[in-house]
Amino acid sequence: MSAEAAPLVADAPIEDGMYFRIKSKDGVEFKVSELAIQQSETLCHLFHAMDYTSEDVRTRAAIPLEDIDGETLKLVFKWCEHHKGAPIPVEDDADPKNVVIPEFDSKLMEIDDEQLFNLICAANYLNIKRLMNVACKKVSNMAKGKSPEELRIIYGIPTDEEDEAAKRAAE
Repeated sequence: MSAEAAPLVADAPIEDGMYFRIKSKDGVEFKVSELAIQQSETLCHLFHAMDYTSEDVRTRAAIPLEDIDGETLKLVFKWCEHHKGAPIPVEDDADPKNVVIPEFDSKLMEIDDEQLFNLICAANYLNIKRLMNVACKKVSNMAKGKSPEELRIIYGIPTDEEDEAAKRAAE
């Protein structure tokens, strides 16, 4: 079984285990293993509530995710396939998180800032806790050692003067 989420091939045989078909907002269709889907609390609950079976994968249309584009879903499902079967973290606010970014995750997140933002939004939307943690850690690492002016540029934060000018222009 491939470690990547592969775009669905028409009439592709279902390999060992159960797969789900998911379609991005721009029409890219993926088949994702059941174990990989378990990384997403949202998708896991959705397929459980729909009582999906292996026959449904062949006969039903792909499940649309209207809020996530294909390029982002490709990253998400690549991450999920790599981490399939890994335990899902339990939220415990008693201890501060000490997130370490594994090598695979680090390489996966060698993307531009906009794509990283989309990845974080997708991880949040799909409730993929570990992906959310490592992606946010990547963003926090980007801020380390930067001056306020550098942070304004990196994160697109306007200055007070720019805010005032925008208010005046809006009025």
